[in-house]
Amino acid sequence: MLEGNLRRALIGASLFAGAGLVSAIATPARAEDPRERLRRKRLHNLPLLTQDGRTVRFYDDVVKDRKVVISVMYTGCSNICTPATRNLMEARERLGDFGRDIHFVSISLTPLTDTPAELRAYKKAHGIGADWTFLTGKPAHVEQVTRGLGLLSEDPADDLLSHSGSAVIADEKLLKWGHGSTLTGGRALARMIRFELV
Repeated sequence: MLEGNLRRALIGASLFAGAGLVSAIATPARAEDPRERLRRKRLHNLPLLTQDGRTVRFYDDVVKDRKVVISVMYTGCSNICTPATRNLMEARERLGDFGRDIHFVSISLTPLTDTPAELRAYKKAHGIGADWTFLTGKPAHVEQVTRGLGLLSEDPADDLLSHSGSAVIADEKLLKWGHGSTLTGGRALARMIRFELV
Protein backbone atom coordinates (compact mmCIF):
# COMPACT_ATOMS: atom_id res chain seq x y z
CA MET A 1 0.00 0.00 0.00
CA LEU A 2 2.81 2.38 0.96
CA GLU A 3 4.72 1.45 -2.19
CA GLY A 4 1.61 2.14 -4.33
CA ASN A 5 1.11 5.59 -2.77
CA LEU A 6 4.78 6.42 -3.21
CA ARG A 7 4.68 5.28 -6.83
CA ARG A 8 1.56 7.44 -7.54
CA ALA A 9 3.19 10.47 -5.82
CA LEU A 10 6.37 10.08 -7.89
CA ILE A 11 4.40 9.69 -11.14
CA GLY A 12 2.30 12.76 -10.28
CA ALA A 13 5.41 14.79 -9.43
CA SER A 14 7.12 13.82 -12.67
CA LEU A 15 4.02 14.67 -14.72
CA PHE A 16 3.79 18.05 -12.97
CA ALA A 17 7.47 18.73 -13.61
CA GLY A 18 7.06 17.67 -17.24
CA ALA A 19 4.05 19.95 -17.69
CA GLY A 20 6.06 22.84 -16.29
CA LEU A 21 8.89 22.12 -18.72
CA VAL A 22 6.48 21.95 -21.67
CA SER A 23 4.90 25.19 -20.51
CA ALA A 24 8.32 26.88 -20.29
CA ILE A 25 9.20 25.67 -23.79
CA ALA A 26 5.83 26.69 -25.23
CA THR A 27 6.08 30.22 -23.81
CA PRO A 28 9.69 31.39 -24.18
CA ALA A 29 10.83 34.49 -22.29
CA ARG A 30 10.30 37.67 -24.29
CA ALA A 31 13.48 38.78 -26.02
CA GLU A 32 14.70 42.25 -25.11
CA ASP A 33 13.90 44.89 -27.74
CA PRO A 34 17.13 45.45 -29.79
CA ARG A 35 16.72 49.22 -29.64
CA GLU A 36 16.42 49.12 -25.85
CA ARG A 37 19.40 46.74 -25.54
CA LEU A 38 21.55 49.07 -27.64
CA ARG A 39 20.38 52.08 -25.64
CA ARG A 40 21.16 50.41 -22.33
CA LYS A 41 24.63 49.20 -23.36
CA ARG A 42 25.85 52.02 -25.59
CA LEU A 43 23.66 55.14 -25.44
CA HIS A 44 23.97 56.34 -21.88
CA ASN A 45 21.18 58.73 -20.92
CA LEU A 46 23.43 60.94 -18.82
CA PRO A 47 23.02 64.69 -18.32
CA LEU A 48 25.31 66.90 -20.41
CA LEU A 49 25.43 70.66 -21.03
CA THR A 50 24.92 72.37 -24.38
CA GLN A 51 26.92 75.39 -25.52
CA ASP A 52 24.00 77.48 -24.23
CA GLY A 53 24.29 76.02 -20.72
CA ARG A 54 21.10 73.97 -21.06
CA THR A 55 21.07 70.51 -19.43
CA VAL A 56 20.08 67.68 -21.79
CA ARG A 57 19.90 63.92 -21.36
CA PHE A 58 22.12 62.36 -24.00
CA TYR A 59 19.75 59.65 -25.23
CA ASP A 60 16.36 61.27 -24.63
CA ASP A 61 17.19 64.78 -25.84
CA VAL A 62 20.05 64.37 -28.31
CA VAL A 63 19.82 60.97 -30.02
CA LYS A 64 16.36 59.40 -29.65
CA ASP A 65 14.34 59.20 -32.89
CA ARG A 66 16.94 61.28 -34.75
CA LYS A 67 19.43 61.03 -37.56
CA VAL A 68 22.72 62.18 -36.06
CA VAL A 69 26.36 62.71 -36.86
CA ILE A 70 28.31 62.74 -33.59
CA SER A 71 31.97 63.66 -33.29
CA VAL A 72 34.39 64.42 -30.46
CA MET A 73 36.61 67.46 -30.18
CA TYR A 74 38.08 69.98 -27.79
CA THR A 75 38.67 73.66 -28.31
CA GLY A 76 42.44 73.48 -27.58
CA CYS A 77 43.01 70.79 -30.23
CA SER A 78 44.32 71.92 -33.61
CA ASN A 79 45.94 68.84 -35.17
CA ILE A 80 42.77 66.70 -35.58
CA CYS A 81 39.81 68.73 -34.32
CA THR A 82 40.14 71.81 -36.52
CA PRO A 83 40.37 69.95 -39.88
CA ALA A 84 37.72 67.48 -38.69
CA THR A 85 35.35 70.34 -37.86
CA ARG A 86 36.01 71.96 -41.25
CA ASN A 87 35.32 68.66 -43.04
CA LEU A 88 32.09 68.15 -41.09
CA MET A 89 30.99 71.67 -42.01
CA GLU A 90 31.76 71.06 -45.68
CA ALA A 91 29.97 67.69 -45.63
CA ARG A 92 26.93 69.30 -44.08
CA GLU A 93 26.88 71.95 -46.77
CA ARG A 94 27.29 69.34 -49.54
CA LEU A 95 24.38 67.30 -48.16
CA GLY A 96 22.01 70.15 -49.03
CA ASP A 97 18.34 69.20 -48.59
CA PHE A 98 19.31 65.60 -47.75
CA GLY A 99 20.98 66.86 -44.59
CA ARG A 100 18.09 69.03 -43.46
CA ASP A 101 16.92 66.52 -40.81
CA ILE A 102 20.41 65.32 -39.79
CA HIS A 103 21.49 66.69 -36.41
CA PHE A 104 25.21 67.38 -35.95
CA VAL A 105 26.63 66.99 -32.44
CA SER A 106 30.16 67.53 -31.13
CA ILE A 107 31.20 66.42 -27.64
CA SER A 108 34.15 68.06 -25.89
CA LEU A 109 36.80 65.74 -24.48
CA THR A 110 38.06 68.43 -22.08
CA PRO A 111 34.91 69.31 -20.17
CA LEU A 112 36.77 70.98 -17.30
CA THR A 113 38.08 73.73 -19.62
CA ASP A 114 35.46 73.58 -22.39
CA THR A 115 32.68 75.37 -20.59
CA PRO A 116 29.48 76.30 -22.43
CA ALA A 117 30.97 79.78 -22.98
CA GLU A 118 34.13 78.27 -24.54
CA LEU A 119 32.02 76.10 -26.84
CA ARG A 120 29.92 79.11 -27.90
CA ALA A 121 33.12 81.00 -28.73
CA TYR A 122 34.43 78.00 -30.71
CA LYS A 123 31.22 77.82 -32.73
CA LYS A 124 31.36 81.55 -33.45
CA ALA A 125 35.04 81.42 -34.46
CA HIS A 126 34.31 78.61 -36.94
CA GLY A 127 31.07 80.10 -38.27
CA ILE A 128 28.98 77.11 -37.13
CA GLY A 129 25.21 77.58 -37.19
CA ALA A 130 22.81 77.44 -34.27
CA ASP A 131 21.43 74.01 -35.20
CA TRP A 132 24.73 72.20 -34.48
CA THR A 133 24.93 71.17 -30.81
CA PHE A 134 28.16 71.21 -28.83
CA LEU A 135 28.17 69.31 -25.53
CA THR A 136 30.24 69.32 -22.36
CA GLY A 137 29.50 68.20 -18.80
CA LYS A 138 30.89 66.24 -15.90
CA PRO A 139 34.07 64.42 -16.98
CA ALA A 140 32.72 61.01 -15.90
CA HIS A 141 29.54 61.54 -17.96
CA VAL A 142 31.45 62.72 -21.03
CA GLU A 143 33.78 59.73 -20.78
CA GLN A 144 30.95 57.22 -20.41
CA VAL A 145 29.00 58.68 -23.34
CA THR A 146 31.98 58.87 -25.71
CA ARG A 147 33.29 55.42 -24.84
CA GLY A 148 29.79 53.98 -25.24
CA LEU A 149 29.62 55.45 -28.74
CA GLY A 150 32.92 53.82 -29.69
CA LEU A 151 34.58 57.20 -30.29
CA LEU A 152 37.21 56.37 -27.67
CA SER A 153 38.91 53.19 -26.61
CA GLU A 154 36.97 51.22 -24.02
CA ASP A 155 40.16 50.79 -22.01
CA PRO A 156 39.88 53.23 -19.08
CA ALA A 157 43.70 53.48 -19.00
CA ASP A 158 43.70 55.20 -22.42
CA ASP A 159 43.92 58.99 -22.41
CA LEU A 160 40.73 60.80 -23.43
CA LEU A 161 42.71 63.10 -25.70
CA SER A 162 44.07 60.16 -27.70
CA HIS A 163 41.01 60.16 -29.89
CA SER A 164 40.52 59.22 -33.51
CA GLY A 165 38.99 61.36 -36.20
CA SER A 166 35.86 59.23 -36.35
CA ALA A 167 32.24 60.27 -36.24
CA VAL A 168 29.19 58.17 -35.45
CA ILE A 169 26.60 58.31 -38.23
CA ALA A 170 23.23 56.99 -37.12
CA ASP A 171 19.50 56.79 -37.63
CA GLU A 172 18.58 55.84 -34.07
CA LYS A 173 14.95 55.10 -34.87
CA LEU A 174 15.88 52.59 -37.59
CA LEU A 175 18.82 51.11 -35.65
CA LYS A 176 21.28 52.09 -38.38
CA TRP A 177 24.72 52.78 -36.89
CA GLY A 178 28.05 53.34 -38.57
CA HIS A 179 31.33 55.23 -38.28
CA GLY A 180 32.99 57.52 -40.77
CA SER A 181 36.32 59.32 -40.84
CA THR A 182 36.14 63.08 -40.38
CA LEU A 183 39.64 63.40 -41.87
CA THR A 184 38.85 62.18 -45.39
CA GLY A 185 37.59 65.54 -46.65
CA GLY A 186 34.11 67.02 -46.82
CA ARG A 187 33.08 65.43 -50.13
CA ALA A 188 33.98 61.89 -49.01
CA LEU A 189 32.40 62.45 -45.61
CA ALA A 190 29.15 63.64 -47.20
CA ARG A 191 29.11 60.44 -49.31
CA MET A 192 29.62 58.32 -46.19
CA ILE A 193 26.75 60.09 -44.40
CA ARG A 194 24.45 59.61 -47.41
CA PHE A 195 25.39 55.93 -47.62
CA GLU A 196 24.66 55.30 -43.93
CA LEU A 197 21.44 57.31 -43.73
CA VAL A 198 19.80 56.70 -47.11
